[in-house]
Amino acid sequence: MVAVLPPLLSDQPPEVPQRAGLGDRFHYFRGTSGRRYLFSTVPRDELADFRSAVVILARPARDGRLAAHWITVLDLFGRPSAGDRRWPPVTTPDTVILVHLLSASDALRRDLVADLSALPVALAA
Repeated sequence: MVAVLPPLLSDQPPEVPQRAGLGDRFHYFRGTSGRRYLFSTVPRDELADFRSAVVILARPARDGRLAAHWITVLDLFGRPSAGDRRWPPVTTPDTVILVHLLSASDALRRDLVADLSALPVALAA
């Protein structure tokens, strides 16, 4: 499943990693269900190391949160699992790549994408 999102804004980064000196490596995104999903930032050149994960591409918003514009589930080979299996053609230098590794099955990963991609912009915060 690949979804192009209306800008979905992250919640504030978790407090514990901030206090531990990990900066803003972790971000929560909240779905229509009200559930929060934890994502970790990864360097662009390390993305190929991830399999069976949910990936979000986001950019910093004016208020410091991240605005997600694209989300997908990676297959066993690390490719977007639906559509033409290609990454979006345009990513800007400030694009942040985030992965969610806590969903244990493909069904849970697809449910997560559905929960986040159904979110109206007004409810994103």
